[in-house]
Amino acid sequence: MSQDITRLLREGPAAEAKLWPIVYQELKTLARAVLIGRRRASGPQTTTLVHEAYLRLVGSDPEAWNDRHHFYAVAARAMRFVLVDDARRRLAGKRGAGQANVALSGELADRIDDAREHRAEEVLAVHEALDRLGEVNPRHVKLVELRYFSGFTVDETAEVLGVSRPTVVRDWRAVRVWLHGVLAEGEGAGAEAAGAG
Repeated sequence: MSQDITRLLREGPAAEAKLWPIVYQELKTLARAVLIGRRRASGPQTTTLVHEAYLRLVGSDPEAWNDRHHFYAVAARAMRFVLVDDARRRLAGKRGAGQANVALSGELADRIDDAREHRAEEVLAVHEALDRLGEVNPRHVKLVELRYFSGFTVDETAEVLGVSRPTVVRDWRAVRVWLHGVLAEGEGAGAEAAGAG
């Protein structure tokens, strides 16, 4: 099906009506991949993620996508910002806004709340670190958007980026080390700020 995206993009504006249903299906596949490795309780459900990413893509010009690889890069970026917006909403509402009607109590509720808060903070920290990374290596930003925010495999990422599998493995290892350092630095800065108050 993903080959159809390239074909329809080449057909131009006349094929746009055929393109959007395929884009929606591809987004569903991407969203499932993103959410498989994440606790569903700590973020948006598949349908919500698909709809929000789709709405972001509908506002863009499909003629600007060069091919399916470019589409996947744009879709990964859309997923990144949907997940970031969701994390911001959850952190803003952690003091009661938007709580579910059914209240849990005790240790289980605390663990679920902790997981939600931790996940939202991680998503925002990675997002902010990518702004710094983009100044040095924009391809690595795309790598993180594809792997972390969109759940692409190493092979899928290599195809979208147009690089070899070993390059993705090497770059992913380096980026993870860099992110770990930046996130640890951020935690240290947060602890220092908390201690200074």
